[in-house]
Amino acid sequence: MKNTKFVWLYIFSLAFLLQLFLPWWSIALVSITLGAWLCQKSLHAFLSGFTGIGLLWLFASTYIHLANNGILAGRVAEMMSLPNALSIILVTAFIGGLVGGISAMTGFLIKDAVAPKLNITETSHTLSEK
Repeated sequence: MKNTKFVWLYIFSLAFLLQLFLPWWSIALVSITLGAWLCQKSLHAFLSGFTGIGLLWLFASTYIHLANNGILAGRVAEMMSLPNALSIILVTAFIGGLVGGISAMTGFLIKDAVAPKLNITETSHTLSEK
């Protein structure tokens, strides 16, 4: 049995590594792949992707905010008519979480639609009759 308790941590780690070299949408590739491979239910896939990517983008945007003394986040928040820099950080994390969650759920649903359904009780029943 696969350990599905920390799928969000796997998504977080792999997406962090890939975002060092690939564009932002590489998070969707990570979430689709790990959502299809490790998740057992669509809600679990969505929450794992949302948590993993949401936390990743929260930490990344907070790091960028602290690295430039809040100038960039403050100006972007002002352009978007948001009250302060913290709101743009939270909006960034939420958007990243949605992309990760929907991607992971998409991966799970594709696997669920494509993978053949095998009922163990029916198989063992037909084998015992022979």
